[in-house]
This record gives sequence, C-alpha cells and structure tokens, in this order.
Amino acid sequence: MVAMLLARSSGLQAQLRVENEMVDLGQLPWYQDRSVNLEVTNVGQKAVRIVGVRTSGSQVKATWTREALAPGRKGVVTLTVDATLLGRFDRVVLIDCEDQTTPMTVHVKGHVVADLTTNYGGDYPYQVGDVLLSTDNIEFDDASVGDLPEQVIEVKNGGQTVYRPELMHLPPYLSQRAVPEVLLPGRSGKLIVTLNTEKVEGYGLKQTTVYVSRFPGDRVGKDNEVAVSSVVLPQVDTTSVVQSALRPVLWMDATELTFPKLAPGKKAKGVILLRNDGKSTLEITSLQVFHPALSVGLGKMKIAPGQTEKLKLTVQQKYLSLSRSRLRVLMTTNDPSHSKVLFDVKQGN
Repeated sequence: MVAMLLARSSGLQAQLRVENEMVDLGQLPWYQDRSVNLEVTNVGQKAVRIVGVRTSGSQVKATWTREALAPGRKGVVTLTVDATLLGRFDRVVLIDCEDQTTPMTVHVKGHVVADLTTNYGGDYPYQVGDVLLSTDNIEFDDASVGDLPEQVIEVKNGGQTVYRPELMHLPPYLSQRAVPEVLLPGRSGKLIVTLNTEKVEGYGLKQTTVYVSRFPGDRVGKDNEVAVSSVVLPQVDTTSVVQSALRPVLWMDATELTFPKLAPGKKAKGVILLRNDGKSTLEITSLQVFHPALSVGLGKMKIAPGQTEKLKLTVQQKYLSLSRSRLRVLMTTNDPSHSKVLFDVKQGN
C-alpha cells in the first residue's frame, strides 16, 4: 500500500517521503498476521538515515532499512500487525530520521475478525484448481490516456488451506491488489486489477493473458489463464469539430450481431451497414478484433457523404476455443461523436 506522506519537521526541511498518513488494512483474518511495506524516498540533498520506528502498542511491529539513503534513493519500513486480538485497532507509528526534530506520523488501522465478509452475491462460474472465480475475462473498454480504471475479479477459496489470491505474468501496464490478502478456506475476496494507461504503448486494442496462481510456485497453462483486453484512446478536444456543420456523421444499422450456434468446422457471416450522414469524408481509422475466431472486412476505409459501406463479419467455429476473449470488433473513426465503436458478436442457441 503506497501513497505520499510528507514528513513534518520543525525548522528543518523534510528529507524523507513515504506513502500514506493512513494505512487502512480493512478486515484481517483472525490469527493471520498482516504486513505492509511503506516505501521511503530521500527527497533531500544529502544522505539521511532512519534512526528508529516507534509504535503505540505491541500489536504493530516494525522493521526498516538501516543503511543511509542517498539523495533519490529508496528504503522500506515494514509494518507487521499481530492479528491474535479480535476487534478494531488504530495504532500510531512514528518514524524518526536524522536531522529532523519531528518524526513522521503514520496511522495503521484495521479490523481483526473471525469471519470475513464480502458484498459479492453472485456465482463463481469458473474454477481453477481449488480457486473459484467470478470471471476469466477482464475488459477495460473506455480508457483514455491518464486514466487508471479498475476491474474486479471476485475470488473464493474452495480448498482446505489458506490461499493468497494472485495473478501471474502481468505486463508493466497492469497492477493488482488482493482484498483481503489472505483467504481462509471457504472465504471470499477480490482481486482488483488496475490499468495504467500511460504505460500502454500506442492506442487502440491491447490484448494479453495473465494467469491465476493456485498455490506458491504454480505454473502457467491454458487451465489457469485469464484474458485481458483494453481499449486506450487519446484525450481529444472535439469542441471545434462538433460545432462545425461540416463534420462527418456515422450512422450504423446495428452494433450487435447474433449468430446461431455453430456446428463443428462451420462458419457464419453477417453484415453491418455503415453510412456517412455528414458533410465531410468519414474515415475509419482502425478495425481490430478481440478474438481469433472473428474476422472483419470493409470495402472502403473512407466513406464519402451520403455513401453506405458494408462491414462484413465472419465467425469460424474451429477457432472459438483459442481464446477466452469476447467476440467483439473495435472501430475508430474521425466522427467525434463516434470516435470509438464496439460491435458485439454473440452466439444463439
């Protein structure tokens, strides 16, 4: 858990910065000690050392980086909560460093409970070993550069031992946190996945696969994969374009197609009509698919005013098992009201 905490000093410039004045650990399972790392950064002009960490009670223990931190270097204060006492706690942690007369102050709070609660009331249709999941597919649809959208996977421990929810092989633009960090047998929690749009290279559709860890040292495979897709678009100021009477205007006769369930080896085709009802050329700037079983075709990527083009979609049954992503098409255009369009393809009974 990392957030910015400014050191407070009396007459001397603060040298160290850490993450959070308030560390809220939420619910902690009884007898399952919890640790949290606070990253400490030397933002001053000379080396400085953490000389001690004091806690207001024996429930929170602390260890810390002992060597001096050069300017710009980072250290860690690790706080460990003893979860043998049931009930709520709120402890003060004082971090003392050289050349600062006033210590930095961090509050650590939480609630040690015998039974963890969860607000999730849905089903867990996916099972990976003893781990039950609400979904095996994560989608970030409406992300602009600068956004930090989150998606949640509800997790339940269906085994007989303590489980730590975790996803493996995350790319640099994805991060995760588990709430709570430990699940007792039969208990539920959440895996919260965050997309850092500023770390995604380029715009449009990005796809990757991450993997659910079932136990320490687990390996990756088809049976524990989770598909992740994201659509990242630039921040665009369209005010002047929207006000212009000459802008292109996209009309579509549908944004969803439903095919009958395909027999082995068969394929199905469908068409969506696209028309330019505006006064200038409509440009289809990109067409991307989310699933290898789906292909698209468009005769012209530039549609003159008044003209209609056919967006052709084909689904091949033999490729449906290759990915857990949904059957969808992403289209981007120069119509500011339809800069991004998602077409869903579904299978009937």
